[in-house]
Amino acid sequence: MKSESEDVAREEEDHVVSPSDRNSRVMMSSLLVWLSELCERVTYYGIVANMADYVTSPCFPERYHLPWVVTWVFTGCAYTLTFFGGWLADTVGNRFWTILVSMWIYLVGTALLVASSSLCGSHPDGRVSGLYFAGLTLVAIGTGGSKSNLGLFGAQQYKGLGEDAKVQLQHFFHWYYWCINLGATIGVVGVPTLQKHVSVLSGYVVTCVCVVLSALVFVLGRIGSFYSQENSTHEIRSRIVAGLLDPSRKTRRRELQGRLWSSTIPKEVWKLMQIFATLIPYYAIYSQTRTTYLFQSERLRMPAGSEATYFSAINSLTILLMIPLMVRFVYPRLTNKEVQFTPLTVMGVGILLSTLSVLSAEVVEVGRRQLVHSGHFFQQAVGNRTLRAADLSVAVQIPQLVLSGISDVLTLAVGYYFAYTEAPPGYEGTIMGAFLLMWGLGSGLNVLLTEIVNAICYSVSGAACFPLELNDGHVEYFFLTLAVLLMATFGVFWYLERHYVYSPSSSTKYHAQPSTLSRVMPYTRALLTVSNQGAFPWSNGQ
Repeated sequence: MKSESEDVAREEEDHVVSPSDRNSRVMMSSLLVWLSELCERVTYYGIVANMADYVTSPCFPERYHLPWVVTWVFTGCAYTLTFFGGWLADTVGNRFWTILVSMWIYLVGTALLVASSSLCGSHPDGRVSGLYFAGLTLVAIGTGGSKSNLGLFGAQQYKGLGEDAKVQLQHFFHWYYWCINLGATIGVVGVPTLQKHVSVLSGYVVTCVCVVLSALVFVLGRIGSFYSQENSTHEIRSRIVAGLLDPSRKTRRRELQGRLWSSTIPKEVWKLMQIFATLIPYYAIYSQTRTTYLFQSERLRMPAGSEATYFSAINSLTILLMIPLMVRFVYPRLTNKEVQFTPLTVMGVGILLSTLSVLSAEVVEVGRRQLVHSGHFFQQAVGNRTLRAADLSVAVQIPQLVLSGISDVLTLAVGYYFAYTEAPPGYEGTIMGAFLLMWGLGSGLNVLLTEIVNAICYSVSGAACFPLELNDGHVEYFFLTLAVLLMATFGVFWYLERHYVYSPSSSTKYHAQPSTLSRVMPYTRALLTVSNQGAFPWSNGQ
């Protein structure tokens, strides 16, 4: 009874909080969530950035010297688990503890990576690879629980803010994505640089420390009472005990927890799943910025003392520049001119730009490989390897990386907002997890397409198109396959967008009316807006 009365008193206290105090608390909770996500992304991308060099180092057996496969499998597992992380938080009813427990699993995983790097020597060692892959497994599990819930937890702090919540949520998710990419830039550039000039061990120690910082920053919000209250651990335990003692309650609890797998799943969930499924090829292309685009950079002329990861960071830097421009200048300007586009329209523009990015990479790859085969190449040291690099500046990759960065803001930053605001009540974590699940499936699609393209090339020419050494293959065929597949699914996306009706269930969501993409014209108009204003055609409402 005491706990119950304390909860009632806490709720009454929340009701008497002044609007200014509530806004300050929401802003502080947002800052803590953003900073926590930033630290976690430093860890994640620090691990991914060094993955290719580490698994091809002398302390790993040769069977692991397939860096893009390791990267895609790891990314695929991590983002596939986000669906289960979101579902678990929806079922248990306490997102805070789901995130915190996931972060501690994440921490144990990074500690195993530190142990692995401390044993790495000049000869293959089974302990090194064993600890490394065990650590990656735990990191993937930790990512699955935290990634699908952290941004969602921050967005839920905006409930009850009234009509302003819609605009504030848009800004929240854009700055949330901005922090993701700031963390990615630090991880992609800073961690590999530290590992190159100090030691591999030092880089993994940094990733471990960043997970600790992420967890501590997140917990500060609970200590400082900045977060709105969820179900307490006492309430969760009470519900479980009550269900065990009372068969009828137990049955109701099972029905509640099993609702996501029953035939009564809201039709809105299925509609969102269909839209998200069309993004799988998009995520497959997105994954190229950390894999094939990176390997392509290593085989182009890079400035002395630079690393290929520096150039892959152009993708993140583009996002870091574009989001402030969009939030501070473009959105207000478009709103004043009553230029409005739905979220799905903007996501469609991002898909088109992603197609241009991979086609640009294809053109670069054709020119690069022709130079190598005609003798216009030199030997370039990359980590512990020496590669044949075309006598062509790595700057030719800038268009594909910039297009990819702009595409990410249009499709992913807006996608976070769309997934949250369109999710039916009680399914927010599951829908956000499903949105991120497609990222994992996109990485899996890369592995599958690699095998298919290689099989076709073997049957035609007797050699792989995507071998370990890019100079001996035809990776441009892989890029072309991705572009064709993305455009095919874009047709499905266009059809679904045309018939989509936005949810009217809350003031933070778009008003229900048919989508504006009943014709292709909005995409043309949006692309013209991008080229003329250098920004994104998405305003504050439909």
